Amino acid sequence: MFTQSFKKVLIFVPVLLTLACSTLMPKPTPSAVDIEKEEQAVYSFFVGASTGPALILEATSSSIGGDTPQELKEQLRNSFKDISRETVESFAARNVESAQLSPDMDLGVEYVLLSHEELAEISSQPNWGELLTEKYPGSYGYTIFSRVGFNNTLDEAVIYVGNVAGPLMGSGDFFLMEKVNGEWLIKEQYMIWIS
Repeated sequence: MFTQSFKKVLIFVPVLLTLACSTLMPKPTPSAVDIEKEEQAVYSFFVGASTGPALILEATSSSIGGDTPQELKEQLRNSFKDISRETVESFAARNVESAQLSPDMDLGVEYVLLSHEELAEISSQPNWGELLTEKYPGSYGYTIFSRVGFNNTLDEAVIYVGNVAGPLMGSGDFFLMEKVNGEWLIKEQYMIWIS
């Protein structure tokens, strides 16, 4: 009887150790290629319904949610109660400074990357919203993206998206996204500003 119990313990202990180690071991960090692919999929979600070329500011926004990375992290935690620590850390790290978006992203729609210079030239006019639409027929304002923060399994994301259609016509929001059946969907939204 002692021998049978001892054998069960010998079998049971390694199983427990394996389970404990697998839950304690850090998840592998996704590759840069996988992150870029998912980032483009998230961007695509927000421009996919464009009737004309999607106008996107070529430089990502990095001055959102607070003056310091710590304030940004607190803003995200306060905005989204269920956001993972990994996603918050990723977003803060990827948005320390602005980045240039690639002109060959695969967003599934036609898009134009607006330079700050072109936008400044157009927006210096009082009717710049109309001028932008005249120059890019079918478009409706422009979009500002942050870099996307992800968890390690690339099924949760957070992004800042600003949409500006003209003077005093815009808003900026944080979006907590989740990947369901291979598609990115909005789980929660938190407005930062509106005009």
